Amino acid sequence: MLSRGTVCARRQSFRRLAGSAAARTALLASALAMVVAGGCDDGGGGTERAAPSPASFPASPPAAARCTGKVLDHRDIRHPHLGPVRVYLVRRSSSDVAPGCVAAVTGSGRTLATTDVDIYEDSLHFAQPATDATENTFVIYNPGRYDGVLVLVPDTDGFKDVGWSDTTTHYVGGRFAYYNARLAGPGEDGRYTIISSENSCVPSCAEGVIAKMTLRWNGRDYLQAE
Repeated sequence: MLSRGTVCARRQSFRRLAGSAAARTALLASALAMVVAGGCDDGGGGTERAAPSPASFPASPPAAARCTGKVLDHRDIRHPHLGPVRVYLVRRSSSDVAPGCVAAVTGSGRTLATTDVDIYEDSLHFAQPATDATENTFVIYNPGRYDGVLVLVPDTDGFKDVGWSDTTTHYVGGRFAYYNARLAGPGEDGRYTIISSENSCVPSCAEGVIAKMTLRWNGRDYLQAE
């Protein structure tokens, strides 16, 4: 196999040739060798590398994720800080925590923090599309009555903590978890909005007034649209 330096040198020399058929054939062979070798600096300040293969990710979350069970689905996303990341949705086989969990692993094999979520049976799936122009990833969950929207907001360590307010409840009371809510869009700006519903439960929840709010991303949180 050609060394990376040799491949790169040949590639740049072929750019100076007259564009004959022989040169184009040799350039193609050089480019293929470069992919196998792992890429090279093209002299323009950038580095060309082969895209990570989905086969490099494990089929299920690593043991360190504490998210063992039936993998309901997964998505390969490009994390703005960590590069290629695979996100898993899992129904735990048995647990004293929450029956559902969202786990993730980077292309280098690093396990990210797991998000626990209460679900009924297998009611855990990705939005379509799973990500939008904000680079957030959206998961729909249902603990047994209403759907909720779980938003995975990327940060330098993986994803921001949903921040469940009650350690025994994992469907309502989280910073980036919106129970009794649905997604709308993405709109013309490429972003989802969250339509959240809240029951006043006055005089009872069966007779209460339902208030709807449209929440939009402001770069840090989803806030009610003015």
